Amino acid sequence: MASRDENQVQKQVEEETQRIGRELWGHLERRRPSVFERRWWLDHILEWAMHDESVKVQMFRFVDVLPMLRSHESVTRHLQEYFEEVRSHLPLAAKLGLDVSTPNSLLGKALALNARTNARKMAERFIAGESVEEVLQSVAKVRKLGLAFTLDLLGEAVVSESEADAYQQQYLDLINGLAPAVNNWPENTTLDRDETGWIPRCNMSIKLSALDSRFKPIDPDGTAERVKARLRPILRAAREHDAYIHIDMEHYAYKDLTLQIFKEVFLEDEFRDWPDCGVVIQAYLPEARNDLEDLLSWVKDRGTPVWVRLVKGAYWDYETVVAEYRGWPCPVYQQKWQSDANFEEQTEFLMRNHEWLRPAIASHNLRSLSHAIAWANVLEVPQQAWEIQMLYGMAEEQQQLFAELGHRVRVYMPFGQAIPGMAYLVRRLLENTSNDSFLRHAYDTSVDVADLLKAPQVTLSP
Repeated sequence: MASRDENQVQKQVEEETQRIGRELWGHLERRRPSVFERRWWLDHILEWAMHDESVKVQMFRFVDVLPMLRSHESVTRHLQEYFEEVRSHLPLAAKLGLDVSTPNSLLGKALALNARTNARKMAERFIAGESVEEVLQSVAKVRKLGLAFTLDLLGEAVVSESEADAYQQQYLDLINGLAPAVNNWPENTTLDRDETGWIPRCNMSIKLSALDSRFKPIDPDGTAERVKARLRPILRAAREHDAYIHIDMEHYAYKDLTLQIFKEVFLEDEFRDWPDCGVVIQAYLPEARNDLEDLLSWVKDRGTPVWVRLVKGAYWDYETVVAEYRGWPCPVYQQKWQSDANFEEQTEFLMRNHEWLRPAIASHNLRSLSHAIAWANVLEVPQQAWEIQMLYGMAEEQQQLFAELGHRVRVYMPFGQAIPGMAYLVRRLLENTSNDSFLRHAYDTSVDVADLLKAPQVTLSP
């Protein structure tokens, strides 16, 4: 049972959460984009789709399959097949376009071209670019807004050793091409320094499964050796150029092996004293606390702190379907409030242990971010000792607001080819269009902020 003092602390945090959340919402109410801004229209297209679950599902199904459609005819046919099921929910112009277009007609080709163009524009909003030059332009724009960045190459598992080599080389090229340029930028104290000193400007996120075509949890030691062999040159280049490397988390089946590799390589003499590294913990996993406690014990033995990006998790649908299909216990929480509650518990854990596990709180949820700020305030965690992370292309007003309030805000920026990156886009939109996300409520004046700030609690709906 919690002590009386602990109950008082929890009460204080909740009161602070409510105060902060209402202040933030008040600021956001005054920052709505104008109807004359292009992003207003892009956001409203997404908003329209998000409000109708049936349209959202069909839109995401189509976007996910689009990279595999090679002809105009196949694009038009898939559009008609997917959206025929929800035609009564579509705007009149969309209905007419589907009705008058046959797959091999001129109108059909026009419809297919329009679909590809719009999908690419949507993807480009969330993807930083394909080349080093394009990425540099994107991160420079983010920097001018007072935001930091982390870059992630689109794609996950590879099917050949040549693909794994290419993945490694792309990171080496990006570090060698980007770091010297960004290191010459004028200093921004909030972004470039914490209470211990310099923070690298060039920040990269890496998925370990892309460093080995035989990434197999059933062969953890063999896989670890192969992955570390490709990872070490990236880490050496990062140290040489004052860059930061963050290890991303993927499917649940890869979690333990990812943590094993992370702990092994950063305990090596060459990297043991390097603080510019980190890993992801997913709050939709009930195992999150155990993993954090293991990391805390490990990092104290290491003697040098690391960063932890706390996320809700982006693979919920995949994990649920796979577990059901194979008859396995589901590794993720089945109800959203459970993930939200666990996110708050692990936020508290990170804030209490921020000297060893540096908190990077990644969320688009008003309650979650207000709660994180509240814990930092109550525990007197220095504002420079932790950061907020959000997705590139989403909730831009919120990113700017937190930055203006003195928080370090880091934008997660995928880079790579736009159309093949559609799977990423679909997963992120699904993850961030829930009933309490910033994106969902950015323009809905009927939203009651009290509902957004309710503490996670047992609910009858999944």
